[in-house]
Amino acid sequence: MKKTVIIVDSSAALPAEIRNSYSIMEVSIPILFGQETYMGGQDLTTLGQVVDLIDEKKVLPTTSQPSPAEWEQALNQAQQAGYDQAVIITLSSGISGAYQTASLVARDFEGLDAIVVDSKLTNMGQAAQALLAGRLAQDGASLATIQKALADFQTDLGIRLVVNDISHLKRTGRLSRGQALIGGLLNIKPILEFDITGDGKIGVVGKARKMSGAKDQIQADFESYLKEADFPVRAYIIDGNAPKIGDKWLKDFQNKYPTVAFERASMDPVIGVHTGDGAMGLIWTKDWQVFAKEY
Repeated sequence: MKKTVIIVDSSAALPAEIRNSYSIMEVSIPILFGQETYMGGQDLTTLGQVVDLIDEKKVLPTTSQPSPAEWEQALNQAQQAGYDQAVIITLSSGISGAYQTASLVARDFEGLDAIVVDSKLTNMGQAAQALLAGRLAQDGASLATIQKALADFQTDLGIRLVVNDISHLKRTGRLSRGQALIGGLLNIKPILEFDITGDGKIGVVGKARKMSGAKDQIQADFESYLKEADFPVRAYIIDGNAPKIGDKWLKDFQNKYPTVAFERASMDPVIGVHTGDGAMGLIWTKDWQVFAKEY
């Protein structure tokens, strides 16, 4: 049986102990404060750290992408560790060039077969795909089977984000000027999604005056998804440096939807650069654990 490694970028925000359990390697995404570079997942692991640096340096950060050399280094390390093949799962190509760069590196890499998958998401949406791939790899699935499973899994992914200030997404170029104008009207809280079935870009799908109103709209979208779902669902409540709000959302959603497997997570520093402080999100998927057993 061929030995398969999964490689993600640091926006997946998977703790090392979980990565190690599923043969997942991580490539860091750079976070730039002017001329200073910090590596996501290493130097910065929480959005709170990013907020503290903004206060300290009085500079707004941006993000870059891993260099070709860093992707090549990860593949070399995988090869040296005895892996025969690799599945690289990047954050959405709609907000980063990581997918394109990793694809070029994987295409030319010799000595190890590799495929590259555009997660069309970030954070736990990307992480769930990596965990699914890791479980299938442990069960001896081929690269073709893993690739097909991930494509099938993506058909039932969804995300809603609400941000306090849309200017960060506009500033970093992750939202079009027109979309930012819509989201910024009248000091509202814009509700965002990733275009998972399309180009993976971020767009405005709703708006609310208060966080409570945004939560109601997100809940309504989630409920619509559940009505169509004929499979077990796993969902992730994600907070952007707002743990008390995240805990309350988790309790409320668990009480209302007891059959859904909910988990708590935090906004990673990379996506947090673009969403800003205090953002909240809900990601929903097929339950990857059940899906892996049945695939």
